[in-house]
Amino acid sequence: MCTLYTLGISGSPFLAQDLVSFDQSWWHDAAAVLLKEGTVVAAIEEERLSRDKHTSRFPQLAIVACLAEAGIGIGDVDCVSYYTGERHARGALTAVSMGNPHLVDTDPSSVLRDSLARSVGAEYRGRLDLVKHHLAHAASAHHLSGWSECLVVTTDGRGDQESGMVIDVRDNRWTTLLDLPIADSLGLFYERMIRFIGYGSFEEYKVMSLASYGDPERYRKLFQGLYRLLPQGRFNIEQGWDSSVVFEHFVPRRRHEPITRKDMDFAAALQEALEHMAGHLLAHFRERTGQRRLAMAGGVALNCAMTGKLLLKDMFDEVFVQPASNDAGCALGAALYSATQADRPSSPQMEHCYWGTALPSTDEVERIVDKWQDVVTARRIGPLFDEAASLLEGGAIMGWAQGRMEFGPRALGNRSIIADSRFASATKRINSVIKKRDNFQPFAPSVLEEELHTFFELPCRVTKLPFMVFTANVRPAWREKLGAITHVDGTARVQTVSRKHNQRYWSLIRALGDRTGVPMVLNTSFNNQAEPIVSSVEDALACFVSTDLDHLVIDDFLVSKRTDTVEPLWTYRLKLRPVFQLWHRPGPRPAWEIRQTSFPTVRPISVEVYRLLSSLGDATVAERAAATGLEAHKAALLNELLALWNSRIVSLSPAA
Repeated sequence: MCTLYTLGISGSPFLAQDLVSFDQSWWHDAAAVLLKEGTVVAAIEEERLSRDKHTSRFPQLAIVACLAEAGIGIGDVDCVSYYTGERHARGALTAVSMGNPHLVDTDPSSVLRDSLARSVGAEYRGRLDLVKHHLAHAASAHHLSGWSECLVVTTDGRGDQESGMVIDVRDNRWTTLLDLPIADSLGLFYERMIRFIGYGSFEEYKVMSLASYGDPERYRKLFQGLYRLLPQGRFNIEQGWDSSVVFEHFVPRRRHEPITRKDMDFAAALQEALEHMAGHLLAHFRERTGQRRLAMAGGVALNCAMTGKLLLKDMFDEVFVQPASNDAGCALGAALYSATQADRPSSPQMEHCYWGTALPSTDEVERIVDKWQDVVTARRIGPLFDEAASLLEGGAIMGWAQGRMEFGPRALGNRSIIADSRFASATKRINSVIKKRDNFQPFAPSVLEEELHTFFELPCRVTKLPFMVFTANVRPAWREKLGAITHVDGTARVQTVSRKHNQRYWSLIRALGDRTGVPMVLNTSFNNQAEPIVSSVEDALACFVSTDLDHLVIDDFLVSKRTDTVEPLWTYRLKLRPVFQLWHRPGPRPAWEIRQTSFPTVRPISVEVYRLLSSLGDATVAERAAATGLEAHKAALLNELLALWNSRIVSLSPAA
């Protein structure tokens, strides 16, 4: 029997304002999810509201937003479910307390209840569950697959004392077949190896894309020496090696050095090794259990090149990847684990993840946009969006914000940057001047669900791919015509768009298809390289004004930029974002910097900007400049502040 309201939580037990330092790798991607009778009411990642990318801090803003969506208080929640088991949570708190002498409480339940109370302003006296990490992943995969019988596989870096699980589900009852040890973690192996080509945490997806350019043959022998396939689907990742083993065969790339053929080949060999080990595990348990359906979760499941190949094989008839398979999805899984019994009747398969915060009313959107009228113009064009389709056909790149925000790492048409999928030039422009990321990174297509097989080679049994978690081969006849979304290997990470679940996005794509014969758009997340995906109207406007996007369509409004978007910023309110602090080194070689509190990020700044940010409190740039006698430096200050704004180190917003 389901509890009425269940609140799932991921992230650390520490609030953003808590002066507690800890290893950021222990916790990340904080989120809150609220269920009512086992059904999702709201699911929100903390980073979208705090604007601190991949934040590890307790999801206080997300919790408040979830409760507000349901119109309830914390006292109405029957169960709070946290995504870490009691033993591991206690150990982590004990380890943190060793470096933070003022932290004396290491009881997970006590610390979590205290953080909840400080987040919502009221004590929580109800049930509190501590759910092991991979049980949470498994629950999210199984319960959202809609299947009463399937093979469930979870795999990521680490969680509690495991790096993955294999579960046989029969009549909704679980039998655990394998716990993957941390020593054989596919996620940690992949993360460790990408450092040799200049990438780090949260950048695995870049290396997956880079792999398509390389040939694994060059470094295959190197990687084959780092793991062994064992009987019964097991594998062993060698632990007794150091970096010199790699250095003997490969000259590492330093971050920001040009990418060369050797780096591409290294990435290809790494991707092949991952698929080799994962394929070995899946093949064995497919044969052992006879299961024809596979449900997956965990960070490694987001490797869409790997999952895309699973779709094409005959190993499984159906494959479901829970789209929020990062640690944010553990908040969802923990809530599902607590709210449901293992033998509950199957529910329909998850069809969408538009569970986040919603845009306000159309009138409120208009009011907020009007505040930015000295840098933008706006007029109502919705809800048919023919004019937006015409702009896309003409080559425009636009921000698109509608309805409720997506949950999970993918933008699926409610907080997206979009362009016509036919223009390869759009890919280069978005990568170079909007996203400011590596040019080899591809973009995904959003295609009308009913047109999936027109453009992509997939088995007939695959009728929809709503979550952008699988790659598919673009049909050869369309590859040159779809230059913006076809990767170098002829694949694309596909999202199908359903009229039922996203009427506005479907209508836009249909309108574009009526004009071009291609009912498809390029879709990437609505953000720049330094920030999470936008959430609010203000976030969307800030990203639009501070990047080279041509237009913004938000709710029913088409927003365009005025000729000068820099000079008016002089009268905008300036703030240093909470996760940053000013730093000054006096002496004969003085330095002025901005440092991030949670990551080792250091940004040198001029003494003038240091003085500006040190002055007053809640004030405009002009007011701060007047208070510090810096009006004569207006042009230089605006240029430097614009760069800091683009890096989301400071915020600029209308003073009114």
